[in-house]
Amino acid sequence: MKLTTPVGIKPLERRLTYKDNILFIGSCFAEEMGRRCMDRYFDAMVNPFGVLFNPCSISDCLRLLDGYGTNSGQYGFIPEDVIETSEGFCSFHHHGSFCRRTAEEFLENANSELAVSSEFYSRKGWLVITLGTAFVYTDRKSGMIVSNCHKLPADRFERSMLDADRVYEAFSQYVAGCPERQWIFTVSPVRHLADGLHANQLSKATLLIGIQRLVERFSNVHYFPAYEIMLDELRDYRFYAEDMMHPSKQAADYIFDRFMDYLLADSDRPLLQEAEKVYGMMQHRILNPGTPQAEQFEYQRKIALDALMAKIR
Repeated sequence: MKLTTPVGIKPLERRLTYKDNILFIGSCFAEEMGRRCMDRYFDAMVNPFGVLFNPCSISDCLRLLDGYGTNSGQYGFIPEDVIETSEGFCSFHHHGSFCRRTAEEFLENANSELAVSSEFYSRKGWLVITLGTAFVYTDRKSGMIVSNCHKLPADRFERSMLDADRVYEAFSQYVAGCPERQWIFTVSPVRHLADGLHANQLSKATLLIGIQRLVERFSNVHYFPAYEIMLDELRDYRFYAEDMMHPSKQAADYIFDRFMDYLLADSDRPLLQEAEKVYGMMQHRILNPGTPQAEQFEYQRKIALDALMAKIR
């Protein structure tokens, strides 16, 4: 008896190993997958500008990462990029988590993160991009499509939806310019119910069509069906969080397992299992520190971590 509709996924021909680096950019689902990779000791980085949802803002992130330190000097964020919000100083390039008390603190932090993430990006490993929505908000003053409205007055922004051509164009130049990098696109399974169910479906479909054009055009672009897994294999509200929009932890864990089956080289599966065991040891809370038993456990998990790192670095 079948109780679900399995999503068939053909593993990649070229696969990720622990010697590779992997950068995650995009929606909160990119954070979910990226953090799980970091917890398992992959050489990973997640959302250097914070959570991003639309293709244009993610493309702008790639532009900044790609252009930093080239040509005439160290391009970075400048005072003209700074906006004042109810939560502090930030920019339209960043998620609200980058807000700081002063403009100077914001610029120092944003440029520091940009320098580190640009170096990581320049290593041309794996890049996972998770698109959340085709809806965008354009700042009427500057004409810029913003990553986040930062709770500024709604009449400052114009809302519209991209078409599939615009989704394709947002990334095609970066893919074409770096054929040695492996690109994996996903569509976030998080439903944007504020747009209404029909508009949400139109938005997701637009993203899927744009991604498919990239896959058909470039041999180094791949698609992982996280959206389809959530809608078909996990078609039950018990796999959603309380808000009925985000996947539950169980669902995210399941999709991550499918992602590893799709992405990770068979030769490194034992390393993944070892990394998960070490992570479990590191997360264990010692109730009675200072006792011989606690000291022995601390020693054992340090040995386990050192042995793992010697294998993967």
